[in-house]
Amino acid sequence: MNLFHTKKTFTSRYLKNLSLYVFVAIIGGVLTGHYLPEISSKLGVISQYFFMVLESIILPIIFMAIIYGICHLADIKNAGSIVWQTALYFFIISSVAIALGFIFGFAVQPGSHTGIDITKTKAVLPTNFEITDTSIPSVIYLNRHGIFLIASISIGIYMNLSKRREGFLKILDQGLTVFYTIIKYLYLILPIVIFCNIAYGISMYGINTLLPLSKVVGTVYLTDIVFIFGVLGLVSYIFKFNLFKFLISIKEEIILVITTSSSKTAFPIIFEKMESEGYSRKILRFIIPLGYNFNLAGACIYISVACCFLIQFYNISLSIHDYIWLFIIISVTSKTASGVPGSGFLALIFTLNRFGKIPVTDLALLYSVDRFMNEARSVTNFIGIAVSGAIISKINQPIEKNAS
Repeated sequence: MNLFHTKKTFTSRYLKNLSLYVFVAIIGGVLTGHYLPEISSKLGVISQYFFMVLESIILPIIFMAIIYGICHLADIKNAGSIVWQTALYFFIISSVAIALGFIFGFAVQPGSHTGIDITKTKAVLPTNFEITDTSIPSVIYLNRHGIFLIASISIGIYMNLSKRREGFLKILDQGLTVFYTIIKYLYLILPIVIFCNIAYGISMYGINTLLPLSKVVGTVYLTDIVFIFGVLGLVSYIFKFNLFKFLISIKEEIILVITTSSSKTAFPIIFEKMESEGYSRKILRFIIPLGYNFNLAGACIYISVACCFLIQFYNISLSIHDYIWLFIIISVTSKTASGVPGSGFLALIFTLNRFGKIPVTDLALLYSVDRFMNEARSVTNFIGIAVSGAIISKINQPIEKNAS
């Protein structure tokens, strides 16, 4: 049974009603978080464990999807062109996102004149965010997606050369079907998770927490908006792709990403939504999983703006070479930001430790408003990944059809 060749997709059947449930969950979460803060502060553990379970399922799916995509690239006539197009696109878009973060960081100056007295702040960094990343388990954890990526690419290339390729692909397809079925049932409790997530966020990080650092939060949101409608809008115009129509078509998935603060919650269903609208299954299975590792524009923007904030907050003087080195580090560390909510903040810690010229002693300041930036970071990641799959699929699909 092929999961992706159904007449009515899971997205159209379930998310149509899920949007209503999500809306009710948001309203309930806001009210509960505001009027019952003590109870709401204990609900965060529910969403925390949910995302732990979700990531343990999503990682194998990405692993298998990349293998599947690489194996099926051999069936596409212009496979070589798709590979270099993807690599070039990811490199350019990620670089532009980092540069945009720096531009707005320098223009808005979110770290200047904040009025924050460090001696009077009580922001505390949670114990699960270790400032040091020198231990082997920490390095493995932060680079788990890269490890999975290397392994999946290696296996995919090997299976392409193997005589057992067809049999392996059947097993792989069955495995993906099983995992997607599990996730479908797991999504039944999403409204409950969203309710707990919103209630916890309101109780722990209310509007009073946001005000002193509203400038850095505003800078991240402004940069993300300019990136989505400016950069991606320009790219879409160049390739004659209707960005607004596309965003409307995936609005349910965008809502899901915003309410869960994780781009990965929409990973399993974006395939089915886009394939049902005519985008190439083979190309999407290659582009989108790689995008979750190499095309995280939201993380690039967040880390670069956060670094600008800290540079200005501490009044640090850096040379051009320092900024170039910081740019390179962000290009690498941003690839670790595709995980559960909060993984972007881990990537920021990883960046600062690698750079070594920005203090991390008061990093809890940014963590206190990370919750407000997480939604923007996640949705920008997701939209950037989905658009890359759509554009590269659109460019190459006519060639693929002629070859078939």
